[in-house]
Amino acid sequence: MSSETAPQQLLSTDENPEWYSYCCSELSKVNPSGGRLDGMRAILTRAAWMWDNGRTITVGFVAPVIGTPVQQAKVQEVVKEWERHANLKFRFIPNGNDAEIRISFQTNYGSWSYIGNTALQIAKPNPTMNYGWVYSTPGVTDNERGVILHEFGHAIGYLHEHQSPRRGEKLTLNEPVIIEYYRRTQNPPWDEAKTRANVLNVYSRAEVSNFSATDFTSIMMYYMPANFNLQGINIPPNNKLSAIDKAYAFLNYPFLIGAQSADPSVNILSALNAAGVTGPSRANIALEYIEGDWQGLRAEFTRWTLNQRAASATAETAA
Repeated sequence: MSSETAPQQLLSTDENPEWYSYCCSELSKVNPSGGRLDGMRAILTRAAWMWDNGRTITVGFVAPVIGTPVQQAKVQEVVKEWERHANLKFRFIPNGNDAEIRISFQTNYGSWSYIGNTALQIAKPNPTMNYGWVYSTPGVTDNERGVILHEFGHAIGYLHEHQSPRRGEKLTLNEPVIIEYYRRTQNPPWDEAKTRANVLNVYSRAEVSNFSATDFTSIMMYYMPANFNLQGINIPPNNKLSAIDKAYAFLNYPFLIGAQSADPSVNILSALNAAGVTGPSRANIALEYIEGDWQGLRAEFTRWTLNQRAASATAETAA
């Protein structure tokens, strides 16, 4: 792996608390200047990084660790859950070096993924995704299911939920504790500015296309110990897609008329209801769906989420 994508340090359970293994890095910049963690950003999307709707994306397993048949089978099985809610297909090909998403299983390098179609800009055969804690033991554990769904969430364009522009409505991070943690655990140590950029700062509206009120149950939400936020909320690992995850997957990658999910309960009405879209925005999205315009639908959905954020900000100011 190149120096641009290699972790700054190996992750060791002897050096980090148990919950650390549930965190991942997303690579939301191509060719980050200061190592892989400089690309960190964590359901949120950025339109330019999303795939075209209905696309078939090739996936393969690559060196330095291609994984065992058991590890590979776990990924192939779990990723079908995203296919039930997003109109995308993941086609696993024998020669992983030719794939668009290239997966490795380096055990001490954490779990991470490039975001959406930025994977296309990574030189082959370098990995675009890594699983550090998907093992060769029989059966898929809850934690393995969670990390596979999470990294493929990044692969279809989603960012980390804990940096949502609407985080402040529900969660206030304990900044001194987090700053000290990253100063102590990173090699070289992170200063306050770096921790703010990579962990504490929320995305600006210019950085993301659509986002909900912070969803603690999202597959894209970090596991977080209670001392990391002022509310004292312990956020456990999320190992399955939340209702919002599913709704946003459909509304960003809709099964238009003539296409259908393998799950008959997945449809435009269930997605709009779960996302809470009402009023004129709901009618506009439904119209784009009927007309078969997925780009228009995605744009209308983005407009609705931005309006929701504006309304929330107005309410906060009034309070």
